[in-house]
Amino acid sequence: MKKPNLEAYTMSLKKKNRGFNKSENQIPLKNEKLKKERLSIKVKLILSHILIAVIPILIIVITLTTQASNSLLEKVNSSNLAYATKVTKILDGNIKSIEDNTKLILSDIRLNSTVSKDINDYDSSYEMTKDRQENFDKSVQTLQFSNPMIKNIFLLKDQEILGSVPVELKGQLDGFFKSDVYEKVQKANLAPVWFFNLYGTQDLYVMRNINNSNTGEFIGVLVIQVKKDLMMGDLNSDFGSLAKLAIIDPSGQVIMEQKDQTELGEIQYLDELMAQMNINTEKNEALIGTFQTNSGVEVENMILYGNCSNNWVYLLQIPISEFLGDIEKNKSVAFILTLIVSLAAILVGVWIALSISKPINYIRKKLKLVEQGDLTVQSKYTGNHEIGQLSQSFNNMTVNMKSLLQEVGTVVERVSTNSNDLNEIAKNSSYASKEVMQAVESVTGGAMEQAKDAEKATGIIQELVNQVNATEEHFSYVVKATNKTREASQDAKLTLETLNITTNDTIALSQNIQKDIKNLVNRFQEITSIIGMIDSISAQTNLLALNAAIEAARAGESGRGFAVVADEVRKLAVQSSEAVNSITTIINSIYDETTKTEKMIEEGTTIYVKQEDAVSNTEITFKEIVTNMDTIIDEVNQVYKLLEGLDEVQVKATDSITSIAAIAEESAAAIQEVLASGEEQIASADQLVNMSLELGNVITVMGEQMKKFTIKKEV
Repeated sequence: MKKPNLEAYTMSLKKKNRGFNKSENQIPLKNEKLKKERLSIKVKLILSHILIAVIPILIIVITLTTQASNSLLEKVNSSNLAYATKVTKILDGNIKSIEDNTKLILSDIRLNSTVSKDINDYDSSYEMTKDRQENFDKSVQTLQFSNPMIKNIFLLKDQEILGSVPVELKGQLDGFFKSDVYEKVQKANLAPVWFFNLYGTQDLYVMRNINNSNTGEFIGVLVIQVKKDLMMGDLNSDFGSLAKLAIIDPSGQVIMEQKDQTELGEIQYLDELMAQMNINTEKNEALIGTFQTNSGVEVENMILYGNCSNNWVYLLQIPISEFLGDIEKNKSVAFILTLIVSLAAILVGVWIALSISKPINYIRKKLKLVEQGDLTVQSKYTGNHEIGQLSQSFNNMTVNMKSLLQEVGTVVERVSTNSNDLNEIAKNSSYASKEVMQAVESVTGGAMEQAKDAEKATGIIQELVNQVNATEEHFSYVVKATNKTREASQDAKLTLETLNITTNDTIALSQNIQKDIKNLVNRFQEITSIIGMIDSISAQTNLLALNAAIEAARAGESGRGFAVVADEVRKLAVQSSEAVNSITTIINSIYDETTKTEKMIEEGTTIYVKQEDAVSNTEITFKEIVTNMDTIIDEVNQVYKLLEGLDEVQVKATDSITSIAAIAEESAAAIQEVLASGEEQIASADQLVNMSLELGNVITVMGEQMKKFTIKKEV
């Protein structure tokens, strides 16, 4: 039998001792790279809870609020365009009504003849006063009575003023024919010219040249003073306290504003407004439209504009917040709820992370003590869950290692006690000792494999925990949020159905109004026919009066009284004819306005039909949202089914624990080999005489190694 070298074996034990003392330096496995985890399990769990809870809510909130804002702005823009068109037509109607009154004055031949005369054309001032009262003052009073927007009408001539001049204008009109205002009127020829803020008054003025209808010579300037407050009466808006309404001229100067509003001031976005109107002109569109701007203002505004026939611009400035106020409030509430959910997710994540990381850190510290040689440590966690199983495996590992080392210690004591009796069996004892050491190395290797499997089991359990906690806890939040969104969509759909019914009622009401206006137009036609009859009677009366005057002239002195009566009857007939003409003019004006109103109601009916279509489209959109919410719920249920795959991770953990048990069995077999080697040492004791000293050295080294481990707790 070959003699073993015990000295070399002793040196190898010392080298292993030095390697044990350096156990803190991690040595990577073959063909594997060290992986450094940058985030702890606790941080990963907290982040996963926050992301799972917050991201779906944020996506839903941002998507719904954005779609709602865009849809609302599109509908508001369409409605505002219709409103701007309507208001511009009303304002144009008021302007044309005033300008039509100037046309009536220009077309009145008798009035033109009267204002063409001066004092030299009459026999007396009484005749001049009477003529002007009958042909000028009465016509002016009739126009003022028929149009409440007219405050005053007078005619400016070179040497005199016809009509009643207001007190505030007396003295202001001196030098009129040398002023810039007169130059503008002359440049316009016979077209009406509008002015504002003249002579320190708040009224509007329409001026127009009057020429002699026969000779074409210039007579004077007709001035109509218009009440500004009545001009704005139909333009009051209800778009919130921050909305601003005004009429401006092309230079941006404010002509008039709505009462009880802050002053519009200088229009910073005038260039942008003119550019929009130029675009309308290039496209041959009506100079009516809307646009959004934030030029020169603190908040973004929607601008409604409409160009009138006299180049004045109707302007309505509405802050976007007036339309999106409720949506912005809902968005703020949603973000606050998201913040609350985030805080709840953080708290729950911290609690779950601590409940998982705390026992893992506890076992890691116990493993650190085992690494330092203390085999008396035990884990306090129990149960059938993963942490309890890991704790039980750790306790079994320390018990097995402690039992192994105790048995090795017993062997060392026996060898030390019987070393004096081994002089004759030194050779066989040396060989047996080598086998003992190989068995011990096998036991040590098994312990190392057992530790690696324990680490593997820990990693698998951590993976299982991560998967469970990343999916299980907060899918309920997603389902709740989706259900709430679905309920909100159902409520919105019911609201849209109600709005659709209301729109249908409005269309029916508009149709009834249109029918009544048509009946009114028919009544006007009947009145016109009656007036024609009156005019015919007046003409016949005039003819009869003329015949009576002829007969009275034939009768001589006896018919003079009858001639006076006939002359009065003729005058009454002439006045009746003039009154019939005035009534005809007024009736025609009312007929025109009624016809315009009928057209406006037809346009309003068209707008209501478009609104009904828009409501129907919105209702379809909300139905699609409800369908999408149901799809999200189905997808979440599919995710719940995917959690069943975690059984594979549990199987891996079971296999690792089984491997640890197998290694423990191999350690027991190695111990049996140590016992067999001991029997062989007894049989060969007569060969160990020469090696007893070296064997003593080996026993000493093994004793030192045993002292590195703590097997019993100190009392």
